[in-house]
Amino acid sequence: MELKEKKASKDKINKIITIILVGLLLLIVVVPFGDEGGNQSASQEHYYEEIEISGGNELYYEERLKAILEKSYGTGTMEVMIHMKESEDASGIYGEEALEVDGILIVADVDSKADVGDITFAVCALFDLPAHKVAVIKK
Repeated sequence: MELKEKKASKDKINKIITIILVGLLLLIVVVPFGDEGGNQSASQEHYYEEIEISGGNELYYEERLKAILEKSYGTGTMEVMIHMKESEDASGIYGEEALEVDGILIVADVDSKADVGDITFAVCALFDLPAHKVAVIKK
Protein backbone atom coordinates (compact mmCIF):
# COMPACT_ATOMS: atom_id res chain seq x y z
CA MET A 1 0.00 0.00 0.00
CA GLU A 2 2.82 2.38 0.86
CA LEU A 3 4.42 1.79 -2.53
CA LYS A 4 1.26 2.92 -4.32
CA GLU A 5 1.04 6.04 -2.16
CA LYS A 6 4.72 6.90 -2.76
CA LYS A 7 4.29 6.37 -6.51
CA ALA A 8 1.14 8.54 -6.56
CA SER A 9 2.99 11.20 -4.57
CA LYS A 10 5.93 11.13 -7.02
CA ASP A 11 3.53 11.34 -9.97
CA LYS A 12 1.86 14.41 -8.48
CA ILE A 13 5.23 16.06 -7.87
CA ASN A 14 6.35 15.24 -11.43
CA LYS A 15 3.12 16.71 -12.85
CA ILE A 16 3.51 19.89 -10.80
CA ILE A 17 7.15 20.31 -11.87
CA THR A 18 6.19 19.69 -15.50
CA ILE A 19 3.41 22.29 -15.34
CA ILE A 20 5.75 24.85 -13.78
CA LEU A 21 8.43 24.23 -16.43
CA VAL A 22 5.92 24.48 -19.28
CA GLY A 23 4.61 27.73 -17.79
CA LEU A 24 8.12 29.19 -17.58
CA LEU A 25 8.81 28.11 -21.15
CA LEU A 26 5.65 29.85 -22.34
CA LEU A 27 6.62 33.02 -20.49
CA ILE A 28 10.03 32.99 -22.11
CA VAL A 29 8.53 32.54 -25.57
CA VAL A 30 5.69 35.06 -25.19
CA VAL A 31 7.38 37.94 -23.34
CA PRO A 32 9.51 40.07 -25.70
CA PHE A 33 13.15 40.55 -24.86
CA GLY A 34 15.69 43.34 -25.22
CA ASP A 35 15.42 46.73 -26.81
CA GLU A 36 13.44 45.73 -29.88
CA GLY A 37 10.16 47.20 -28.57
CA GLY A 38 11.97 50.02 -26.78
CA ASN A 39 13.75 51.18 -29.93
CA GLN A 40 10.53 51.17 -31.89
CA SER A 41 8.63 53.26 -29.38
CA ALA A 42 11.60 55.59 -28.89
CA SER A 43 11.88 56.16 -32.64
CA GLN A 44 8.12 56.68 -32.84
CA GLU A 45 8.27 59.27 -30.04
CA HIS A 46 11.17 61.00 -31.83
CA TYR A 47 9.09 61.07 -35.03
CA TYR A 48 6.17 62.71 -33.25
CA GLU A 49 8.47 65.21 -31.53
CA GLU A 50 9.82 66.23 -34.94
CA ILE A 51 6.30 66.71 -36.27
CA GLU A 52 5.35 68.83 -33.26
CA ILE A 53 8.41 71.04 -33.65
CA SER A 54 8.20 71.45 -37.42
CA GLY A 55 4.49 71.43 -38.17
CA GLY A 56 2.81 72.68 -35.05
CA ASN A 57 0.04 71.05 -33.10
CA GLU A 58 -2.31 70.50 -36.03
CA LEU A 59 0.05 68.24 -37.95
CA TYR A 60 1.04 66.39 -34.80
CA TYR A 61 -2.58 65.68 -33.87
CA GLU A 62 -3.46 64.72 -37.45
CA GLU A 63 -0.62 62.22 -37.75
CA ARG A 64 -1.23 60.80 -34.30
CA LEU A 65 -4.99 60.36 -34.84
CA LYS A 66 -4.42 58.87 -38.29
CA ALA A 67 -1.93 56.35 -36.87
CA ILE A 68 -4.32 55.32 -34.11
CA LEU A 69 -7.30 54.89 -36.45
CA GLU A 70 -5.24 52.96 -38.98
CA LYS A 71 -4.34 50.44 -36.29
CA SER A 72 -8.02 49.48 -36.20
CA TYR A 73 -9.06 49.93 -39.82
CA GLY A 74 -5.85 49.24 -41.80
CA THR A 75 -2.96 51.24 -43.17
CA GLY A 76 -3.84 53.80 -45.80
CA THR A 77 -7.53 53.88 -44.94
CA MET A 78 -7.67 57.28 -43.27
CA GLU A 79 -7.13 60.92 -44.13
CA VAL A 80 -7.37 63.33 -41.22
CA MET A 81 -7.67 67.12 -41.11
CA ILE A 82 -7.85 69.06 -37.87
CA HIS A 83 -8.89 72.70 -37.63
CA MET A 84 -7.60 74.65 -34.67
CA LYS A 85 -8.57 78.10 -33.44
CA GLU A 86 -7.09 80.51 -30.95
CA SER A 87 -8.19 79.68 -27.44
CA GLU A 88 -10.27 82.28 -25.65
CA ASP A 89 -9.61 80.82 -22.20
CA ALA A 90 -5.84 80.81 -21.84
CA SER A 91 -2.79 82.44 -23.27
CA GLY A 92 0.12 80.36 -24.47
CA ILE A 93 3.46 79.89 -22.81
CA TYR A 94 6.05 82.62 -23.50
CA GLY A 95 3.60 84.78 -25.39
CA GLU A 96 2.69 82.12 -27.96
CA GLU A 97 -0.93 81.90 -28.88
CA ALA A 98 -2.83 79.01 -27.30
CA LEU A 99 -4.75 76.86 -29.77
CA GLU A 100 -7.60 74.44 -29.29
CA VAL A 101 -9.15 71.88 -31.62
CA ASP A 102 -12.23 73.38 -33.28
CA GLY A 103 -13.22 70.67 -35.76
CA ILE A 104 -12.08 67.40 -37.30
CA LEU A 105 -12.67 65.93 -40.75
CA ILE A 106 -11.87 62.27 -41.40
CA VAL A 107 -12.13 60.59 -44.78
CA ALA A 108 -12.23 56.87 -44.07
CA ASP A 109 -12.18 53.77 -46.26
CA VAL A 110 -14.61 51.77 -44.11
CA ASP A 111 -17.42 49.39 -44.96
CA SER A 112 -20.31 50.19 -42.67
CA LYS A 113 -22.13 53.05 -41.03
CA ALA A 114 -21.37 51.43 -37.69
CA ASP A 115 -17.66 52.01 -38.35
CA VAL A 116 -18.36 55.67 -39.10
CA GLY A 117 -20.30 55.95 -35.84
CA ASP A 118 -17.51 54.24 -33.89
CA ILE A 119 -14.90 56.59 -35.34
CA THR A 120 -17.05 59.63 -34.59
CA PHE A 121 -17.67 58.49 -31.03
CA ALA A 122 -13.97 57.81 -30.39
CA VAL A 123 -12.83 61.15 -31.81
CA CYS A 124 -15.49 63.08 -29.87
CA ALA A 125 -14.36 61.42 -26.66
CA LEU A 126 -10.67 61.90 -27.39
CA PHE A 127 -10.83 65.59 -28.22
CA ASP A 128 -13.83 66.46 -26.03
CA LEU A 129 -15.78 67.80 -28.99
CA PRO A 130 -19.51 67.72 -29.69
CA ALA A 131 -20.54 65.38 -32.51
CA HIS A 132 -21.42 68.23 -34.88
CA LYS A 133 -17.74 69.28 -34.88
CA VAL A 134 -16.55 65.85 -36.11
CA ALA A 135 -17.27 64.75 -39.67
CA VAL A 136 -16.47 61.25 -40.90
CA ILE A 137 -16.91 60.68 -44.62
CA LYS A 138 -16.74 57.28 -46.32
CA LYS A 139 -14.40 57.03 -49.35
